[in-house]
Amino acid sequence: MFKLIQCAENTYYLDSFAKVGVYYLGNNEVMLIDSCDHRKSVKDLDTALTERNWKVKFIVNTHSHLDHINGNGFFREKYGCEIYAPETEKTFVDVLALERTAYFTAVPMRTPFNPTFVPTGERTKLLTKDILPEGFDIISLPGHTLNMVGIKTADDVWFTADSVLAEETYQSYKIPFFLLIDQSIKTAEKVAELKGRYFVPSHAVPGESIKELALFNADALRKIKSFITSIADGRSFEGILEEADRQWRLDYNPDKYTKVGITVKGILQSLLDEKIFTADIENSRLIYKRI
Repeated sequence: MFKLIQCAENTYYLDSFAKVGVYYLGNNEVMLIDSCDHRKSVKDLDTALTERNWKVKFIVNTHSHLDHINGNGFFREKYGCEIYAPETEKTFVDVLALERTAYFTAVPMRTPFNPTFVPTGERTKLLTKDILPEGFDIISLPGHTLNMVGIKTADDVWFTADSVLAEETYQSYKIPFFLLIDQSIKTAEKVAELKGRYFVPSHAVPGESIKELALFNADALRKIKSFITSIADGRSFEGILEEADRQWRLDYNPDKYTKVGITVKGILQSLLDEKIFTADIENSRLIYKRI
């Protein structure tokens, strides 16, 4: 069972794979920062709230990925709560088909993880600072997605979403999912400078400091970009993925192949923007070449 952990006077988090923030507003009402990754975490969070006689007043989604919004529909149906998401992210939360199509850059090859828990369209409102309780703050953290945000509670606790990942993720995954590589590096550096009492990254161990982890992320992402740069010359996208697997033993499955591919495409686009590489069609393949 995933536990609800108190990390400040009114701030809690569900210690699941994608951690959910819970802030007690008073009068037996709470706000959620994200809403769980799968059915078990939704059930465990609902149990914890029910045991305390707490009701969800509203949900703030940091970004549109399924592991952060899968409880939206359940909690809205149970409590009638409003759901908020940042600009651009809101569109993907509302229209799940867009999220899946963007993910696969085509008609999706698989269905959502938990289709009964995803939100129904036209239910999400635009997240702005003025809807947050007094003492809260919001910060832009682009890179992992187009417009992901972090939230700081009135207890000075930062929820930093997927801006930084655990070192173990890089060790096991080698090339984690980041949509925009340069923005991701800048975001990790920004997170390293945040001041707060406590930090809750979605996919790493929470603690009183996040600087070391954030700087590790920035350095790891630079190394990934450098690696792809070193193997891209004269290769197609598929050839780059093949060589990356040969050198780094990525052990693809269809889901990992897709995620790694998105990160690699983001790096290749950065290299094109920086005019370090060009891309031309040769024998019906798009070939990347160093200028």
